Amino acid sequence: MMERKAVSLGERWRREATRGVDDARLAAALDALPSIRKPMVRIRAGSIRAEMEGSMGSIHEVSLQIRTLPQKDWMTLVRVLRRSKSIVEALENGRVPRSFDRLVARIVGEPLFPDARSVTFGCSCDLPEKPCRHVLALHELFARRLDEKPWEVLMLRGVDLHGLLAKVHQATPDDDLPPLAFGVPEEPVLYPDAEDADLGQGLTTTQVRWFVGDVSSRLVTAALEALNRLPATPATAPPSPAKQP
Repeated sequence: MMERKAVSLGERWRREATRGVDDARLAAALDALPSIRKPMVRIRAGSIRAEMEGSMGSIHEVSLQIRTLPQKDWMTLVRVLRRSKSIVEALENGRVPRSFDRLVARIVGEPLFPDARSVTFGCSCDLPEKPCRHVLALHELFARRLDEKPWEVLMLRGVDLHGLLAKVHQATPDDDLPPLAFGVPEEPVLYPDAEDADLGQGLTTTQVRWFVGDVSSRLVTAALEALNRLPATPATAPPSPAKQP
């Protein structure tokens, strides 16, 4: 079986941004790409802004906007990352694996990587088509940047990568978390990195709370008492009914 090649963040962005756009408009966007004044490209939490040179010396102001990720559950994310060695190593090396995207989606409530509907745009040009070629060109520019600097998608969604990793590496022990089984360095196969992995196979909210130790002592006690009431040996299955001649 041939190994399926991973799709880069840049290609994922390009696919979302150009969904439903015809070839003629894509060609016009590529033609407009060199007119972006690269020193004026500004990537901030929630927005990408740029200036593009138009005809007759005009300057177009172009922007993409997206809401930043909510921050209320990030400490839960930090605690899970402390048990996810491969994801942390990828982030430290400037990569953003699909498994991290799925982890964010399960804990924070929405994925790190946005779909096309959540990205809005604006341009000062008066072209009738929406999105115009200037907006599509800015999408293409950002897609190319993501292939070189994938961590910029974190910046766009309002995630401080250095601050996140610093909290992950803090020496504060999570004494209420159960030890990992068999001495493995991380929880196995919680968030698959495959392109076609089913997101629904990830943890539910209740399972995440259990995983990070956010459960009451009464619940733990009740679970242990229920286990103690189980018989020591499995019950004998009833005999199968005799077949009729």
